[in-house]
Amino acid sequence: MSSSKILLSCVNTRVSLIGFDLNKKEPFWYCPSNVLKSCSVCYAHNSLYVSTDNTLTKLEASGSTVYKIPGPYDNFAHSVKLINDFQLALADTGNSCVRLFDGENFTLSFSPLESWETFPIDAIHVNDLLPWRDGLLVSAFSYQPFTAWKKTAFDWRRDGWGVLYYLRRFERKTVSKIVALGLSCPHTLTLYDGDLYCCGSASGEWIKFRADTDLLYADSCKLVTQTHFLRGALRSKDGWVLGGSSQRHLVDGGGMRLFYLPDGGEPEILWEGGPGEIYDILPWNDELMPGICDFLFSAPNLTLEDEDDSQDNFPPRCSLPLEYR
Repeated sequence: MSSSKILLSCVNTRVSLIGFDLNKKEPFWYCPSNVLKSCSVCYAHNSLYVSTDNTLTKLEASGSTVYKIPGPYDNFAHSVKLINDFQLALADTGNSCVRLFDGENFTLSFSPLESWETFPIDAIHVNDLLPWRDGLLVSAFSYQPFTAWKKTAFDWRRDGWGVLYYLRRFERKTVSKIVALGLSCPHTLTLYDGDLYCCGSASGEWIKFRADTDLLYADSCKLVTQTHFLRGALRSKDGWVLGGSSQRHLVDGGGMRLFYLPDGGEPEILWEGGPGEIYDILPWNDELMPGICDFLFSAPNLTLEDEDDSQDNFPPRCSLPLEYR
C-alpha cells in the first residue's frame, strides 16, 4: 500500500473513484460513474469490492463479477468491509441490516430490527460497521424506525438522532444494544491504536470514543468543517485525512474537499474538487490498482458521452499515468 497515494470512493455524483496524490495534492486518475457506479469500496482477496444500490461488484485486472444483494427492499448498499480472513460485511441500508458475504453468497445478517414483524424501507439508515468484541459495531441515523419524518420538515441532519449499535448473534437471533447516541449522522467507524473514532457527518466533527466500558463515551470531539458533510477517513503518519461533501449542506460554489487534521492541530484543506460526495478513503494499492485501472479503461461504457471534466482538473478518464504504475 502506498503512503502518499489514496483511493477515494464517491457516491451520488458523476465521479466514482479518484486516485489522489497527497504529496502533489492533486488527482492522478479517476473513473466516472457511467463506467462504474460506487458508494463504498474495500480491498479483499486480491480484489477491489465496490458496493452500490442493489449490488456488490468484485473488480480484478481480468474483469468484474457482480453479486445481487437479496431483498425484500431495495438495498441502497453502503459500507463494505473485510471483517475476517474469509468474510466481508455489507451495510444493507434499505433493509436495515448488515449482511455477511463469503465470496460467493450472502449468508447471514445482523439487524437491530430483526424482532419487528414489519418495518419500512431504510427505517434507521444503517450505513457503516466494524468487527467489535464478539459481534459488530454499526452506525445508524436514528433509533426509532419511522419514515414519516421524511415527509415533513424534520431536520435529520442536525438534531443528534444518530446512534451506534452493538450487534451480536445468540441462538440464531440478533441481540442489539445501543452503546452511543446523540450523534449527527454518524459514518466512518474507525479503530486506531485501540481507540474508536467516527464522523459526526452533519455536524462536521471527528469524534474519539472511550472504548473501555460497555457504553461508548466521547473522549474528544474536533470540529473539522462547518460547510461540508464529513465522511471518509484514513490515518496518516501524524494525523487524519478526512473527506468532505458539499452537497449535503448545499453550499453555493462549493465542492468535494479533503481535509488534513494533524494530531493536536487545526484542520487544513488539502484539496477542493467539483460537486460530489466522498464516501470512503483507502490507501492506494500499488499491486492491485494498475490492473483494475486498465480493465476500467477498456470497459465499453467508456465511450458514453459525459459532461466536461476539465472544470474538475481531472486527467483523462480511467487512464493511469506511467509514473503511477
